[in-house]
Amino acid sequence: MKIGLKLTLAFFVTAFLAMAVIGVISFYKGKASLEKEAFNKLLAVREVKEDQIEDYFNLINAQVLTFSEDPTIIKAMVDFRNGFNTVDKDLKMDDAKMKIVDKELDNYYKNEYLPRLNSNLSTKVKIDEETNNLVNGRVLQSLYITLNSNEVGEKCKLDDAGDGSTYSKAHQLYHPMFRKFQESFGYYDIFLVDNENGNIVYSSEKEVDFGTNLETGPLKNSNLAKCYHKTKSVSKKDSVCFVDFESFHPSYNLPASFIAAGIYEGDKKIGVLIFQMPIDEINDVMTNDENWEEVGFEKTGECYIIGEDLIIRNQARGLIEDSAAYFDNLPQTGTPAINIEQIKNFNSSVGLQLVKTTGTQNAIKGNDGLEKFEGYRGKPVLSSYGPMNINGIHWFIMSEIEESEALSNVYELQHQIILAISFLLLFIALFAFLLSKRFSKPIVELSADAQQIELGNFDLQIKTERKDEIGNLANSFRKMQSSLKNMVEELKHINLHLEKKVYERTQDLHQQKEVVELQNKEIVDSINYALRLQKAILPVREHIASALKESFILFKPKDIVSGDFYWISEKENETLIAAVDCTGHGVPGALVSMVGSNNLDRCLGEFNLRKPSDILDKLKELVVASFESEDDEVKDGMDIALVSLIPEVKRSQKSILQYSGANNPLWIIRKGTVQLNSEDDSGVFEIKADKQPIGKYDYGKPFTNHEVEVEKGDCVYIFTDGYADQFGGPQGKKFRYKTLKNLLLRIYQLPMHEQNKILDDTFESWKGELGQIDDVCVIGIRI
Repeated sequence: MKIGLKLTLAFFVTAFLAMAVIGVISFYKGKASLEKEAFNKLLAVREVKEDQIEDYFNLINAQVLTFSEDPTIIKAMVDFRNGFNTVDKDLKMDDAKMKIVDKELDNYYKNEYLPRLNSNLSTKVKIDEETNNLVNGRVLQSLYITLNSNEVGEKCKLDDAGDGSTYSKAHQLYHPMFRKFQESFGYYDIFLVDNENGNIVYSSEKEVDFGTNLETGPLKNSNLAKCYHKTKSVSKKDSVCFVDFESFHPSYNLPASFIAAGIYEGDKKIGVLIFQMPIDEINDVMTNDENWEEVGFEKTGECYIIGEDLIIRNQARGLIEDSAAYFDNLPQTGTPAINIEQIKNFNSSVGLQLVKTTGTQNAIKGNDGLEKFEGYRGKPVLSSYGPMNINGIHWFIMSEIEESEALSNVYELQHQIILAISFLLLFIALFAFLLSKRFSKPIVELSADAQQIELGNFDLQIKTERKDEIGNLANSFRKMQSSLKNMVEELKHINLHLEKKVYERTQDLHQQKEVVELQNKEIVDSINYALRLQKAILPVREHIASALKESFILFKPKDIVSGDFYWISEKENETLIAAVDCTGHGVPGALVSMVGSNNLDRCLGEFNLRKPSDILDKLKELVVASFESEDDEVKDGMDIALVSLIPEVKRSQKSILQYSGANNPLWIIRKGTVQLNSEDDSGVFEIKADKQPIGKYDYGKPFTNHEVEVEKGDCVYIFTDGYADQFGGPQGKKFRYKTLKNLLLRIYQLPMHEQNKILDDTFESWKGELGQIDDVCVIGIRI
């Protein structure tokens, strides 16, 4: 890179870093300040809305208490109760008349009520599940619902059914007052319930809950019944009971909430006054009459209430302002499909929409906080949350705004900072280029002169006559030019001398190289000869395949020759096979292996031994004699697993296997006792070896002979320690015997040649780039 470009880049990078640091600090300071301001605003709005909701419920509490204590209401309770109890007698209802009433009611339920209700249910209900079981209640439902000529939703407009009954006279007298109170304060419905039996003797709205019984009727498990029982159980006159929003069948499964107080005649509780809560009033408070901007919520902020079930208790802003986008996002909130369908039907999220966010989950734990997290619309929000206690019901209030909107000013500041830095950097780049060009020009000229000197032009005239540091550099170049000219002359003489020396040294090295190559060839030839000797003692693979048709031998020497070897012998109907690990590896190990193989042959041929333990005892004696030395430190020997296999014994359909081992065990896996791909090595039957080698050993004892019956299909494995001791894997650890067991459990049902390949591939994969640390021999036999 040229010096002019370096200077330009140095100026540019220095200016860029300075401006970037200032810009980043300004951005994050501004962001922190705006975040703090936004959180404070959210906290203020939350506290205001919390106070408004509490004030609203205080007002409702006062209203329901005042209304229940009004003498007119007490008189109405008595009159409605008496009229309810005598309406069948007043109208002289007989079986014929009741059949007409039942038929009219059934038609209303089937054609009007149930179709609208079932459209909002995942599990459809039948008429017998919703039908009123009170005779007098059905008579009143007939008079004020089925025979009421007003449309559904306007049944409350009927003051007198015109039947002349005591009940209708009371209804004509009191209903206009109840209806006016209901409309004035926005209640969905007003109920009077007989405290003695749970009969709903009056309903302002005249839905199918009117005339039913809250103890035995279809609404006995509803939250209206819960509100009634809660109020009935309270003895204090000035007590108010409140139940949270739940789906309410008479309102076509629209979520409903109830508040109630007892009605007393003197000191005796004669009834319960229940208000069905108005959803609109809570919505108006929480949405600020849908004027979110007035409280600083701009385009994305909102305040909402959730219950302990994480269900929202007021209208969601998205449903009001952009219902299409709201419903597109709603499935991502985890809201059940039936709830989404009900939200569409009712055009209301109250008691239906699930809001499961970090904030709501912290809030229901009773925490109060300011936090940033992903909101229910899938975008990061700033949130202020905390618990509310409304008449003993645990609600939680959330005040939120999307982070991008709350911090829009700081992102605008970020844009302006980037724009200003870009213009400044452009100016600085131009200024740095011009300044660096002025400084670099004489240096470039000196560089060109230096190149001429490099080419051997020592007579060049360096023209720079500046009085600054560059001028001093030019004078130094002139002195260097003169010195180099003299040095070149001297080097020419020295070079001739060095060339002669180098030629002589090269000849010496060439001769030494030939000697080393000759020695190396002799060593390799010796090792290859040892390999041929070792191959001569190893059984031919075709011989093994003939003796043991289903078998494999995985044999992997660490070096050219191996300290491990395998051995097999057949005599009459018996086959003996061994996996042997000699002391050391390479050439020393190979020498020991030849001693071991030769002595095994002697044990059978010369000493006519067949029992594995007898063979190992004799082998130990022969090996000790072979390596007998005056040096007690010589411990040459071997570890071995020796198996004798006698084919199927008559009548038993089983083969006899005898085994004896020096440090190396025998494993047997039987089909049906383990599951393929098992991670548990408990399916491997292991016969442990004697803990002593074949060789000189201070605590030697006769070897143990083990005899077991094996069945057709059993897999028998013998091996040396090279496979399990190999280092590798992601952490460079040993493969271990437990891992080898688990591997064999996964593959033992495969053909033997496939097992051999998997074992080989697994070993190479485990070893990876690490070197092989020992010889490997694994023998597998399927009975």
